[in-house]
Amino acid sequence: MRPKRVKAFAPATISNLGPGFDVLGLAIDRPGDFVIASRTRETGLTFSVRAGSVEVPTSVEENVAAHVASLMLDEFKPSFGVNMVLEKRMPVGSGLGSSAASSAAAVVAVNALLPRPLKKTELLRFAVEGERKASGSPHADNVAPSLLGGLCLIRSYDPLDVVSVPIRNTLVWVVVHPHIVVRTEDARRMLPDQVPLRSAVRQWGNVSGLTVGLMKGNARLVGMSIEDVIVEPVRATLISGFHEVKRAALDAGAYGCSISGSGPSIFAVAHSMRSAKKIGTAIMEEFTRTSGITSDVYISRVNLEGAHILKKIRR
Repeated sequence: MRPKRVKAFAPATISNLGPGFDVLGLAIDRPGDFVIASRTRETGLTFSVRAGSVEVPTSVEENVAAHVASLMLDEFKPSFGVNMVLEKRMPVGSGLGSSAASSAAAVVAVNALLPRPLKKTELLRFAVEGERKASGSPHADNVAPSLLGGLCLIRSYDPLDVVSVPIRNTLVWVVVHPHIVVRTEDARRMLPDQVPLRSAVRQWGNVSGLTVGLMKGNARLVGMSIEDVIVEPVRATLISGFHEVKRAALDAGAYGCSISGSGPSIFAVAHSMRSAKKIGTAIMEEFTRTSGITSDVYISRVNLEGAHILKKIRR
C-alpha cells in the first residue's frame, strides 16, 4: 500500500567547489528543506509555505517546489491530487542550493505518493526545472547532489548526464554563511563571455585534480586543486571582506577555501572535526572584524544519502 502522507528532506550543497563551475557539487548534512505531501481526493496541487522570516514565493506558479510537483502531476496524471507544504529552512540567496533543496525535497515527496514511483535518477529531469524557474538556467550542480547525495559531476547538459563520483569520505567541509544575499541571476550575469586559453587549461587541471583528490581522499591534492582562476576573481567583489576571510581560513589550517556556488557562503576543507571548528570560527570572526557581518557555520562530511523520506503515513 502506497503512503497517503510523507515528509521529505533535501540537504544543502556546495557547488563549483572552486574550479568546477556548473559541473561539480556535493551534498552536506545541513541546512536543508522539508516537504510534507499528502494525497487529496480532488486532482491537482494545493500548496503552502512555512518559512518564518524568509521571503519565499507562495504561489504554485512561482515557487520552485510547487512548479516541479506540478510538472510531475501533469505528466503522470494520478487519480488523486496532492496537498504540499514546503517547510523552508534554507536561507535564500546563500550559495548553498536553496532552490535546489526545495525542488529535490518536492520531487522525492510527490514520487513517494505515486502508484509506481520512479528511481531517484529519473527524478532529476523534473528537479532541474526548478533551477530553470529560479535562475533561468537548468544547472544541475546543486540539485543533483541534493537529490542523489555524494559528489556529482555534470558530464553534459545536452543531453543531461550526471555521474555520481565514488569518494573516500574522509575530509570535513566547513561552510560559513554570512548574513548577506547574493542573487544567483546577478552572479551569473557578471561572468566573462570569453576565457583565455591559459586560464582554461589551468582550470581543467584543477577540476581533474580535485576530482581525483576526492576519490582518493588526498587532502593535499584537494587543497591545491581548489583554485578557481575564472569565476572566483569576479564573484569575490560581491562578498565584503572575501580575501581577508579566505586568508583567515588558510591561516587556521584549511587545505583550500573558495566561494560556495554564487556566494556569499564560503567553504573550506579540513582534515578533522576539531580543525574544522577552528577554521569555521576563524572565518566567522574575520567576517565580523572586516565587515561587521554576522554568519552561521555548518560543518559536516559529505552527505551520501541526499534527499529522502523521513516519515510515511499509510492511513
